[in-house]
Amino acid sequence: MKGILVSLLLLVSAASIASQPLPLEYFIKHGDYLDLKLSPDGKHIAARMQHDGRVFLVLLNTADMKVVGGVRPESKDIIHTVNWLNNERVVFEYAEKQSYLDSPVPTGELFAINIDGSQKEMLYGYRASDERTGTRLSNRENNLASQEIISYLEDDDDHILIAEYPWTKDGTLYYDTRERPPTISRLNIYSGKKRRIDVIPHGSSRVLATKKGEINFMTWRDEQGEFHSAYRKNNDAPWKPLTEAFEIAKGHYPLGLSEDNKSLFLSGRVGKEEVYTLFTLDLETGEYARAFPEHDTDIEEYILDSNGMPAVGITFPGKSAFVYAHNKSKISKIHSMLAEAFKGQTVDIASATKDWKTLLVRVSSDVNPGEYYLFDSETMGADFIWANSSWIDPTQLTAMQPVAIPTDDGETLHGYLTMPRALKKGSKPPLVVIIHGGPHQSGTRDFWAYDAETQLIASRGYAVLRVNFRGSNGYGKRFERLGYREWGGAMIKDINDSVKWVINQGNVDGDKVCAYGASYGGYAALMAVVRKPDLYQCTIGYVGVYDLEYMYSESDIPNNWGGQAYLQRVLGTDKQQLVDFSPIHHVDKIKAKVMLIHGSKDRRVPEINAESLAEKLEDSGKAPEYLQYSQAGHGVFDEGDRQEMYQGLLDFLNTNLQ
Repeated sequence: MKGILVSLLLLVSAASIASQPLPLEYFIKHGDYLDLKLSPDGKHIAARMQHDGRVFLVLLNTADMKVVGGVRPESKDIIHTVNWLNNERVVFEYAEKQSYLDSPVPTGELFAINIDGSQKEMLYGYRASDERTGTRLSNRENNLASQEIISYLEDDDDHILIAEYPWTKDGTLYYDTRERPPTISRLNIYSGKKRRIDVIPHGSSRVLATKKGEINFMTWRDEQGEFHSAYRKNNDAPWKPLTEAFEIAKGHYPLGLSEDNKSLFLSGRVGKEEVYTLFTLDLETGEYARAFPEHDTDIEEYILDSNGMPAVGITFPGKSAFVYAHNKSKISKIHSMLAEAFKGQTVDIASATKDWKTLLVRVSSDVNPGEYYLFDSETMGADFIWANSSWIDPTQLTAMQPVAIPTDDGETLHGYLTMPRALKKGSKPPLVVIIHGGPHQSGTRDFWAYDAETQLIASRGYAVLRVNFRGSNGYGKRFERLGYREWGGAMIKDINDSVKWVINQGNVDGDKVCAYGASYGGYAALMAVVRKPDLYQCTIGYVGVYDLEYMYSESDIPNNWGGQAYLQRVLGTDKQQLVDFSPIHHVDKIKAKVMLIHGSKDRRVPEINAESLAEKLEDSGKAPEYLQYSQAGHGVFDEGDRQEMYQGLLDFLNTNLQ
């Protein structure tokens, strides 16, 4: 009898715990293992591990996952990137904590260290000559530039090839704008000594280098935002446009070379929708073809085969979907098997050994922040090694359901609806529409993937809608262009019509609706309540632009390479339209309660946006709740500030929707 009572008490206790929402800090903490990479021989793993707001480099023994080395940054600096140079040595970059900003800033510096901790050196950077090598003289020079590794030079154990991107000075500060032509240099991975090899003729450019250091392809963006590509036979030959060198379509750009340097793969767009996909080019025969069969939405990620050519494309028509290269490889077959084994999740091959025997596989989904497995391609066995955001129990998360919403002009909007787990019988939850930022850049769309904000808000009893309105990336260039010069017009109509569509489905409370977004999403959250004042009870603008004229006069975008042309293309210069599309000029129409969140060090959307709107709202007797973060830029990074911010957001929702 006593055992039965204990069992019942345990069941009641477990049910009680399950009914409690996960703590706020679970959602605002940065993930623990940010990425993992296998050494060429597979004996070690290099990981960027986050703890207490800092990111460390941890080197692990693959056999038992014990820590065998690593780097602990000073103060609140973080390890920004890490890569293997060989089986014994890694190269890494810092992002440095500045006194004026809460988020660390990449410095462009390059460091290297052996697994056993020996021969730690700053190889490259603006402080390289300050790092002594045991003598009074430094054999390295300071570089007011950022670097990018473009070749690991397979026949040279001591050097790598880098592209150096000179910084641009603005006042007393330097910025990595990539405006000036890069220099190509050979860099010693032990001493940091370098030798200039070449200078690329265009700014805002990137190059492809072979394993032997030949640079045959480059792509650059001009000041009008247009991309161009060129080819040369060898380092001494003149450059010629890619379309003249090969019989390929205009608008296709080199992305990578095969391991044997006989093939090239490129990006391009196809069909009426101009969907983003990949192409392959045989450099010996000139044969040019699409890498993948037909797919309806853009390729967002791709996995390469052992020869460095596309094997798998990952796309998101709703949930994640996979397309396999026409030229079937062992990797595509392995991935197909893994996708079946982890059905209903996104499967990516994050890293592989040099012989491709061992693969590091990442599995994720809407309710899975990411798990890592070591996969043996010979035995076909997989061993679990780590779960990212390991404090989160996926069974406590809520599924994102793909939705397709018709518009009155014949378009289809794709998005995701997340319903809360616990609902009282017969009740309907309030609705929060989270509006993504961007809005037109690569990757600025909503995905079927773990999203901390969505899960946090859903865990507090709200339904969450995320919709890819026209102008969003990911659905082809035609769909994206529909949003140009429609920031406050058709794009906002899509958002509001989507909210009404969800309400009309009968599963949410249409009298309790709030809009929330960051950056463009913050702007849209305010414009949505301007256009449909009676649809919303509240709105939250996070680092949003509220006067579109400020995009030209206050933002850093016009000063960036191609920035002025970009704004003219997507916003236009019609002053009357800019006024009509700016929330600050329509305060009289706003009925919803307003919360504004902004960082004082935001260069993309300066704080004058929030300050000016707050002042106008106050003058109209509609004073907003205003959370200001003096050290934050375009988004709040500090975990303590994030805790305060999201608690304030939840309190605001509770006050206005419950």
